[in-house]
Amino acid sequence: MFFSLIVAVYRDIRDLNFEKTVVTVGSFDGVHSGHRALLQRVVNLAAQHHLRSVVLTFWPHPRLALDSADDTPLLLHTLDEKITLLEQTGVDDVAVFPFDKVLAQMPASGFVRDIIIGKLNARYLVAGQDHHFGKERSGNVQHLTEFASHNDLQIEVVDLKMFDRKISSSVIRKSLLCGDLALANAMLGYEYLISGKVIAGNRLGRTIGFPTANIETPGYKLLPKNGVYRVKVKIGTGRFDRLGMMYIGKRTVLEQEDTMLHVEVHIFDFDGQIYGQEVAVALTHRIRDNVRFGNVGQLAEQLHRDKENIMAITAYESFPSSFSR
Repeated sequence: MFFSLIVAVYRDIRDLNFEKTVVTVGSFDGVHSGHRALLQRVVNLAAQHHLRSVVLTFWPHPRLALDSADDTPLLLHTLDEKITLLEQTGVDDVAVFPFDKVLAQMPASGFVRDIIIGKLNARYLVAGQDHHFGKERSGNVQHLTEFASHNDLQIEVVDLKMFDRKISSSVIRKSLLCGDLALANAMLGYEYLISGKVIAGNRLGRTIGFPTANIETPGYKLLPKNGVYRVKVKIGTGRFDRLGMMYIGKRTVLEQEDTMLHVEVHIFDFDGQIYGQEVAVALTHRIRDNVRFGNVGQLAEQLHRDKENIMAITAYESFPSSFSR
């Protein structure tokens, strides 16, 4: 369940000046079901002791900051997407800590002393049983417990093994890349999200009755396996109140090979001008793989079949849309 609360978001460490808090720390890429179980404990513990609940996350992702350009990971969310999902968990505050090589060299004890206690004024720190932090990820739950025994800090460990399968951001990434959207959404606990600004395309879709909005996404954003997807669409600051179909891949009706990857969505029963606007899509079903067409007419026929298949999908939704408010 997502909460409808006003959450303070801090993007500058100099703005951090908290009264007593309950804190959890992590990259939280995906804000998946396991993450939210941890965050729910933070919220409950804070309410029990009349403290503020705070989630401290990092940007850029540690691997984006430290790895070589050829080895950087694809991420499930942009920073804005992650913040919105964190806000919806019910926490009071989201603090975004800039991750760089200086922070990466900070010893685990120094990070807890100077940031968790010094900046966030934590009285409770909630962590998963496999949590690691500090220089070379040398800090773990045992180190936290030993450190807390000498400081005014209590550690609570959440056992995420209560789930019947391993839920992790890396497993979700693999599921999306191999086209198993249903498994990825089940582990996320909501429908995978892609958002970005609408940019100009080649307008081919408009000539065959399927105008598309081309969405610009950052290079680090993970795009699911190429294909056609059923999606729910939100334009600007509105709601996910429109249905559509999304295409991910290279264009397949060209005289010469297309070298660019495209992310474009056809919004059903909509023909508005939205260039330059922000659009978000929640992927509900994977419809088919990409295929190559001999001409534009064959493409149009397939798009009509795709739309019919999407409209035939039951209206029952297993998961709430991301950002559904």
